[in-house]
Amino acid sequence: METSPTLKSDFTYFRYLAKAVLDGVTSPPKGTGNGPFKPVLRGTIWTSTAIGAAIGVLNASLSRRHKSGYRVAAEGMVGSALGFGAGVAWASRDFTGAVTRSTIQKVNSVRDARWLEKNPITYA
Repeated sequence: METSPTLKSDFTYFRYLAKAVLDGVTSPPKGTGNGPFKPVLRGTIWTSTAIGAAIGVLNASLSRRHKSGYRVAAEGMVGSALGFGAGVAWASRDFTGAVTRSTIQKVNSVRDARWLEKNPITYA
């Protein structure tokens, strides 16, 4: 079966977009010291973990039905995991923003090249 040139062109375009996303995510973004990501474990992360655990335990303890100690501990662990995740996301927001901007710039350059390929500019 013969593939049409437009389908082949679309697959090539998709491959270029995927490569741009991968390059944007893996290349060190500007403004972060051009080094690898180093997780920042500040007090805010541990504070949010403790707050999440407290909310989980309170939620289990103050419910209308009586819950076992294992259930209270499990809900405390879920709350602490959610709090830890939120703390890490908050602490790494600068790095994540820089990676996102880098990726968007690379994807937009591929999209611009595709648009120029489809709509050539002819100067008279």
